[in-house]
Amino acid sequence: MRTLPLVTLLLCACPPSEKPDEDDTGPDTTDTRDTLPEDTGLDDCGLVVGIALGDDGDGWAPGDTLPVQVVDGGSGRAYRVSWSVSSGTIVDPAAPSTTWTVGTDIARWEGEFVDLTVQVEADGCRPETHAMSPWIDWPEAARVLVIYNPKVERSGEVAEVYADFRGVPPGNLCAIPAADATTLAAADAPAFASALQDCLATAGPQIHTLVPVWGVPYKLSGLVEDIAGTGAIATVSLDAALFLGPDFATQENAYYNPLYQDGDSMAGEYDPFVPAGPLLSAVYDDWRIPVYLVTRLDGAGADAALDLVARTAEAETLARVGELTGNVYVDARWGESPPVTDEFGSYEGGDWNMWGTKAVFEEAAAYPVVFDSNPEEFGTAPAPTACPDALYYAGWYSYYNYNDCFTWAPGAIGGHLDSCSACTLRDGGTWAAEALDRGITATFGAVNEPYVAGMPEYDQFFLYLLQGASFAEAAYEATVVGGWMMVWVGDPLYRPYREPLLAP
Repeated sequence: MRTLPLVTLLLCACPPSEKPDEDDTGPDTTDTRDTLPEDTGLDDCGLVVGIALGDDGDGWAPGDTLPVQVVDGGSGRAYRVSWSVSSGTIVDPAAPSTTWTVGTDIARWEGEFVDLTVQVEADGCRPETHAMSPWIDWPEAARVLVIYNPKVERSGEVAEVYADFRGVPPGNLCAIPAADATTLAAADAPAFASALQDCLATAGPQIHTLVPVWGVPYKLSGLVEDIAGTGAIATVSLDAALFLGPDFATQENAYYNPLYQDGDSMAGEYDPFVPAGPLLSAVYDDWRIPVYLVTRLDGAGADAALDLVARTAEAETLARVGELTGNVYVDARWGESPPVTDEFGSYEGGDWNMWGTKAVFEEAAAYPVVFDSNPEEFGTAPAPTACPDALYYAGWYSYYNYNDCFTWAPGAIGGHLDSCSACTLRDGGTWAAEALDRGITATFGAVNEPYVAGMPEYDQFFLYLLQGASFAEAAYEATVVGGWMMVWVGDPLYRPYREPLLAP
């Protein structure tokens, strides 16, 4: 693992708008009836007391068709109504009871309030206006595009099983043929990008996350220059390049990841987790192209990828009832005290990542933390030689190696800091491939030499999980360098703590 300084450019992101409390999304409405001067001679008839909107169930989404009606005030008078909405269409704007189809051109980045208004009039009565503003948002699964390779047997099966598990709409499955299931060559990138563009156009602009599955290449060759500045072209992570969506085919250099939240391991100071929607929106405003979170379902074969779906389902069942349990293993390497410096991209910075991870989990105080700072890794004495019931792991450094000392608990997430931790996901030998084969639920690593700068900030990654982030959100908000070497393997929507263990 070589070190390398990196010149970075900070992208300012606007703070997210606050999601409403659950009570704000129901059918209740404030009575906003117009009043007229007392000398009009018109009565305050109380024609209507409000608006009733269809049961929200799991929430209202763009494209939903909802029953709406006025709630009669019991005046006994005949009245006329006129409905209006800020998004979508009313089937019969003059009917007291009708249906409203919400527009699909809203909530691209995050949910929003939509105005529903009814004007009510009757002879001899003061006109009334009643309004409500329900919260409209896409389900998480509707923001996912699943990519499979129709040239690889069972790749489509993995996509369909995952889509069924998450409730991903059928129109969000994307077939992109690739002759090589491991590496996409530069010459084939335009065709891949064009097919991806077509899929995104079909699925809609609300897509936030791309999920390549087993059979889809995870490396990209011939396009991106090495960040060492030698002019050499490096083979990089295709998933990291797909952050740019179809524009990945024109990428020439790695770049500062605009979703990264600033952090200082040595000081223990971190920007808090922010939901992805507002961050993606800010990047779009600045770059004028949409960008995407990308994690994959992969492993030694189709069955291995399907195992990740099953493991995630088991983990989420346990998490819902507060039974996601296990130990945290953190493996530093520079002795009993942390380094005296923490320069970005340095070996010292890598070790501070581990000390920072230890501090994050100790602050959460939810799991036993096993910390080792010997140069030897877990599995090699004098470090602990066995790591039972491992729920989380962060450590370093051995090249292209996995010490078979972990027993992975349901929901386990871990990653090893080394230059080739994910050089292969399917043939074994690398840390990520071996961990997947032995039962980890989500992992990550480098497909080629990333330099220390190209690895994620481990302490921030785990901090954001504890603060309520999904696997994909934590991944991208903890990684400084974009379009480079990282591949994230696991369900992007896996969110261990819907109720955060640490406050953002």
